[in-house]
Amino acid sequence: MELPLANYDLQLQDQTAAPGGNLNKSVARLDTTTLTVTALQLGHANLVFIYKNVHMRGAAHLPNCTIYVVEPGFLGFVVVPGDRWILEVRRQYEISVEIYERENSMKVYVADNIKIKSFFPAMHFDVLASSLNGSYHVVLVRQEGTTIIRATLIGVLTQIGIFSTLASPISHEQEVRIFLPIILLPSFLAFPHHHREVAYRYQIQVNGGSGNFTWISSNQSVAMVTVRGVVTTGVIIGQTVIQARDVLNPFHYGEIKVYILKLTKMQLDPVHADVEVGHPIDVPLVMYNIDKETKQTVAFTDCSLLTLNIKMDKQGVFSFIEGHQKPGPTFCSSIQLMAESPGHALVTVSAIVYQEYFDASATFAAYQSLRAVNPVEIALVTLQSVKQMVFEGGPRPWILEPSRFFVELKAENKQKIHITRVRLSNSRKQDQYVYRILCLELWDQVLTFRVGNHPGVLNPKPATEQVQVRFICTFPSSMQVAPVYEVHVGAQPCPLPEHNKQLVPISSSRNTILELSVFDKHRRKFDNFTSLLLIWKLSNDTLAQFSTAMSMQMVAKDDGTGQTRLHGQHKLEVKQMKGSLLVTVSCMGYEEGIFPTVPFPPLASAAVELVLVDDVTVVPNNATLYNHPDTKEIFLLVEGSGYFLVNVSDNEIVNISYKETDSWVQVTPVHPGALTMAVYDLCLAFEGPALASLRVSDIFDLDVDVVDKIEIGKTAIVTLRVLDTYKQPFLNKYFRNMYLKLQAASSIVTLAAMDDQDKSSSAFLLRAVSVGQTTLLLTARDKMGRKLHSVPRRVEVFPPFRLIPQKMTLIPQNMMQVMSEGGPQPQSIIHFSISNKTVAVVNRLGQVTALKIGTATVNGTIQAVDEDTGRVIVFSQDSIEVEVVQLRAVRIHTPATRLITGTKMPVYVVGVTSTQTPFSFSNSRPRLKFHWSMSKRDVMNLVTRHKEVSLQLLAENNFAMIVQTVAAGRTGLKVMVQTLNVSTGQFEGNITQLCDEVQILVFDKRRLLTPKCPAEQILMSTNSQLKLYTNREGVASVTYQILQCTSNSSVVEEDGQGLLTAGAITGSAVLEVTSLEPFGVNQSIITGVRVAPVLYLRISTAPRLYTSRGTTLSSFPLGITLTFTVHFYDSIGERFHAQNTQLQLALNRDDLLLIGPGHQNYTYVAQAVNQGVTLLGISDQKHPGMADYIPVVVEHAIAPNLSDPVTVGDVICFSTHLVNQEGEMGTWQVSSGDILHTHVATGVAVVRSTGTVSVFHDIPGIVKTFKEVVVHGSSGLHLKFGPKSYLTNTPNFTESYLLISTNRKQSLKGVCSAAQVNIILTVLTPAAHLGCTVRFSNSSLEVPASKIFHLRSQFSIEKGLYMCVIKSRPQSQAVLQALSTARTSVILSATILGDHHKRGPQKHIIPFLPAFFVNQTQLIFSSQQETDHIRVLGREKVLQALEVVSDCPAILVGRPHSFDTLGMYAYPVQVLNLGSLQQTMPVFVNISCSFTGQRVAVVVTAVTEEHSKLDQCEDPGIVQQLINSYQVLLFTLFAVLASTAVIFLAYSALQNRLQTAPVVYIPTAPAGSEGSNKAVPKVRTDKTIVKALLMLSPPLKT
Repeated sequence: MELPLANYDLQLQDQTAAPGGNLNKSVARLDTTTLTVTALQLGHANLVFIYKNVHMRGAAHLPNCTIYVVEPGFLGFVVVPGDRWILEVRRQYEISVEIYERENSMKVYVADNIKIKSFFPAMHFDVLASSLNGSYHVVLVRQEGTTIIRATLIGVLTQIGIFSTLASPISHEQEVRIFLPIILLPSFLAFPHHHREVAYRYQIQVNGGSGNFTWISSNQSVAMVTVRGVVTTGVIIGQTVIQARDVLNPFHYGEIKVYILKLTKMQLDPVHADVEVGHPIDVPLVMYNIDKETKQTVAFTDCSLLTLNIKMDKQGVFSFIEGHQKPGPTFCSSIQLMAESPGHALVTVSAIVYQEYFDASATFAAYQSLRAVNPVEIALVTLQSVKQMVFEGGPRPWILEPSRFFVELKAENKQKIHITRVRLSNSRKQDQYVYRILCLELWDQVLTFRVGNHPGVLNPKPATEQVQVRFICTFPSSMQVAPVYEVHVGAQPCPLPEHNKQLVPISSSRNTILELSVFDKHRRKFDNFTSLLLIWKLSNDTLAQFSTAMSMQMVAKDDGTGQTRLHGQHKLEVKQMKGSLLVTVSCMGYEEGIFPTVPFPPLASAAVELVLVDDVTVVPNNATLYNHPDTKEIFLLVEGSGYFLVNVSDNEIVNISYKETDSWVQVTPVHPGALTMAVYDLCLAFEGPALASLRVSDIFDLDVDVVDKIEIGKTAIVTLRVLDTYKQPFLNKYFRNMYLKLQAASSIVTLAAMDDQDKSSSAFLLRAVSVGQTTLLLTARDKMGRKLHSVPRRVEVFPPFRLIPQKMTLIPQNMMQVMSEGGPQPQSIIHFSISNKTVAVVNRLGQVTALKIGTATVNGTIQAVDEDTGRVIVFSQDSIEVEVVQLRAVRIHTPATRLITGTKMPVYVVGVTSTQTPFSFSNSRPRLKFHWSMSKRDVMNLVTRHKEVSLQLLAENNFAMIVQTVAAGRTGLKVMVQTLNVSTGQFEGNITQLCDEVQILVFDKRRLLTPKCPAEQILMSTNSQLKLYTNREGVASVTYQILQCTSNSSVVEEDGQGLLTAGAITGSAVLEVTSLEPFGVNQSIITGVRVAPVLYLRISTAPRLYTSRGTTLSSFPLGITLTFTVHFYDSIGERFHAQNTQLQLALNRDDLLLIGPGHQNYTYVAQAVNQGVTLLGISDQKHPGMADYIPVVVEHAIAPNLSDPVTVGDVICFSTHLVNQEGEMGTWQVSSGDILHTHVATGVAVVRSTGTVSVFHDIPGIVKTFKEVVVHGSSGLHLKFGPKSYLTNTPNFTESYLLISTNRKQSLKGVCSAAQVNIILTVLTPAAHLGCTVRFSNSSLEVPASKIFHLRSQFSIEKGLYMCVIKSRPQSQAVLQALSTARTSVILSATILGDHHKRGPQKHIIPFLPAFFVNQTQLIFSSQQETDHIRVLGREKVLQALEVVSDCPAILVGRPHSFDTLGMYAYPVQVLNLGSLQQTMPVFVNISCSFTGQRVAVVVTAVTEEHSKLDQCEDPGIVQQLINSYQVLLFTLFAVLASTAVIFLAYSALQNRLQTAPVVYIPTAPAGSEGSNKAVPKVRTDKTIVKALLMLSPPLKT
């Protein structure tokens, strides 16, 4: 409001003084001119506006306020902006001082006349402006830190100018924390937009502030930020602002912009482009976004997530190091390359981002480190000598700017030397630099070599390397001459002192090179001394001489560091003699022409005294040491210089101790292994070290060498060896450290130590004491105390080996096998031999076949081959005598001649002596025939052996028979033995038969007639036992008692339990058996007991065999299991109930039967395993004459006899006569169903694959016989076609077949029953495994044979062969026409599944005669056209066999016109009587062929006159006429083709003068005929075609 006030007035009203104040005094005073209120005392007053117009004062309410006058209580500070005492450096702030009253902390108005004194530390603040009263200040913060600002209220300046000071000034302090400004680094962030799921993460660096910030992003879709300042990129392109605000003062913040942009450019920005090999090089990668409009370029901060593809134009120079793709301050990503080899490579880095390709390339180089090769540090030469210095490595010329490459060698004093750069040839190393330094004056200086590239645009910071060497040119001070030795790697040089005058040894057998070295006063060796004049001398020319072919040669030698120095070498040629000589080398100064500025000082001569010796050898040079600490082996070093270096290839295997004074090496084993000990002569030139092969081994195996079988009472040597890991025996001197111990498991043998046989074994003597088996075990302990065992060696002590029988008597051509007893068990192979092979021969089985009369000895030897030595060891041997005799006579062996009725007794044929048993003659070749007869058949029956099992033996096997007594009487028994071949000399006197006859008395067995009750007795042999059982055992109390009513009570005894024991005395006793029933009844039986000797025994056979009706068996089935039971009889034929007889079994051969004792006493069980006849004899051991002999004939019981080879696909009908008790067949089984597919019930089988299979016929409980079938590989199927010799495609033609046999005979084996035939056809279906295919031999035919013929496989029972039945299928007219002239054969292929013949399916080629084809079905005649033709297509042979006949006399069929090249016959047809034809319609012309079996009828019709005229009146057009007339159409077409052909021929003849046949296409059927759309055109190239077509076409009628 403008002063003075016009309408208003300002007043102080209601002034009230504070308690204790002056009430008469105003609280405040108002100056209306300046509108200033001055406080006077404590209190309060109202300041109000009022209208000057009194009438207006109530109209409206005007502003007012209350003014309080208070005492100041305390001060306060206020800072803006931020209102927080957290300040930033270099920022301006406004700081105000405020006054507050104490009671209510109300803010007090700070008037201009108030005086406040403020303090701001000058270190931290610059005060830019301040108010007059000191309450307001503008400050600039200068420095960070924590400080205090202070303000003091001093007083008030009154209006009159008097300053009133407060009695107690009020002060206030404020702590201020000052921080640096918040700066976010980097200034911005840019990331490429990419499609990977992984986002970029970047940690923003913050400078300044308090360190505690809050983060925020303006666009989180572009980038987000975490509470720790980590930026995470988003998924869209754009930008965002990231702010970091100080938590202590949010007014303070820093911000950066984050860009997500599209990649538009990338480049490599390497700092260094060349690097030393073996060091990595970091290659920065920079990527940009370039704005298309503004062209502003933004470099990406991080692009390390982009997938980079690294390519190099050269491989092997650099390798890419994975995992180093990281951003840097000036680049967004990088790659790291490792320099692998010298060279350069163009490195291309590429990336594909959103299917856009970016790449960048740069060239990088790798070099070897620069080094001084020769010399390494110092080069020492004489005056006017040259040192060739070699430097290697360093940077190579930069490939992009090779002109900036430099190389230089600088000298400190160039006048003293002459430097020449040696240019290297292309074959030398590329980075090798060679200089020749010539010494001009004596001097010592340093040479510096530098190599590198000058900076350029393409390589701004190239690498530069340098190296320094020292070059000294001075006088020599001493010389040394010594032999040249090939010092072993790691060996010390010859220990002889270099300047000692003692003898230096050299080889007396090889020339030695002497070497001269020159040294300076510091004993440094010269690199070159070629400028010196040297003279060599020898003291004795008889021992050696210097080589005349060469003088001293300067030879460069490497000292191991790469530096080469020249040495003077002279060859000393020795004269193969021992002795000593002195070699002297003198220096006479410089060579001629060298003039030193300084005189040459005196130089002493070099001399060496040599002694000539032989080379060193090691004794022994091959040894195996036992790994034991007590083992110490001494190796002697013989000859040599006496100064040796002994090395071993492995120091961990042995410890060696070399005693130089005695020249031997002691070796102590430590660990197992193999090594070589090399002895180097340190002071002798040699071709190589003296070597000794050493092996240290633990015990690998313990070997016990002994025969495994020894006869009782004999001795054998046991050899013990300990084998090392190389399976070689240790020396026996190590055995004392092995604690060897040989033990036997039992006492059947004894062991006694023997003297050692050799140096690598120990021996014991083994003696067999008793029969049995034992094992020998050798034990040892190694150095660790572990016990080792050998493999137990089994030793069998066997009883004496014996051959059985001791004597063998045979007739010529009879065979018997030598058996054996004793010997090793199971018996080893017995090797048989015979002393006289003209008398008899023996095979490997011991089967002796007699040849002619005489005697011979058969030797049997049990031997084996020792596995260790390979020697043949004979365990035992024996021999028997073989006597070959002729039968002079035969006898019937009858154990008894008086027999009771109802008994059986065996009889058999023997010779005249006891040795001529059935074994002597019953198995001869040819076989003898035995014919038996009786004089009275009612007295007894004579049956063949095995009759009880339904076997009927043949006459040649009936050397033994059974007599069965029937009725009392006397009868004669006669036998006649016939030989079938007198020339064999089987009978003495060359007779054909021998006979014998005996008389046998048969009497009735005793019995009671009144009363009629059985009177039986128990028959026992002496010293036998019999256990009695009754039917009351367990029910009643049964007692047994021998009644002592006879005079001889010692015949038999009873123990009270029913056990009868017969004594040694024959006789009779009475036995009473009493049963005490529980119901009080006693039952007793009294029977006699007779003890008698056994007179004969009889063998019976089981089980009984059954055959189909009308058939008998003459042999046992192969595979049957037989039980032989021995029965014993007394002198009258009564059978024993108990006997005590030790039986002995004998066979004439053991390869046909497997026989052994049965489960019951006096029984034997035998299994027939092979075909043939085995003679079996059972006798009493004590009485060999009490014996029985039977033949066991074994043959196949399964038919058929498969004498012809069986091949895959054969069908076999197996059959047998064996049945069970009910007459039923058994079941059929095979060992392999894969080879033979067999029907179980009927036995019919189909062969599926090759191999050997067994066919079994099993009758449960009776017999299981078998037959082995061998299926051979097929030599190929045999094919035969029938019934005709050709094949045709005529529909419904007779079926043809291809007969197939698996061999040249029938594929059906055996006779098949009706049931078997049914199974073959319905179950086995062998035809299903026959594969038949058909095809034409002419592959150009478009119609496959499978579409023409139908094939089916079949097996013919009648023919016994497989068949492929072929029949023609129905065919279209087009196919018939296409094949009618086809020239081809039919190939039938057949194969049987499982027949893997190497030639594959068998093929059969069959001639093919195709069916002829007639494309006309009708002939139409009229008065205008009375002739026509029938055209038939076919092969020449078919056409020649055609028969064309008309069934009407009015039609005449003429002789055909033949067109061989067309394969066509044209038959002219003429109407003789048109009227007769019209009356007899329809009329047919029949065409038939005997080859193809076809019959085709062509209809012949006649057109009436009216119909003909109607046709003429219609005047059809030429087009319609061509369409309706087949002849006209055909003629027109062929006329056009013929004209075209003639023109073509004429043109060709004029052009080429060549005869070229025209090509004419023959149309097939006329339009509208069947199959016209599928006709196959045929191409002909014959000039006669046109003529034939013109002639056959009828004239065109209009």
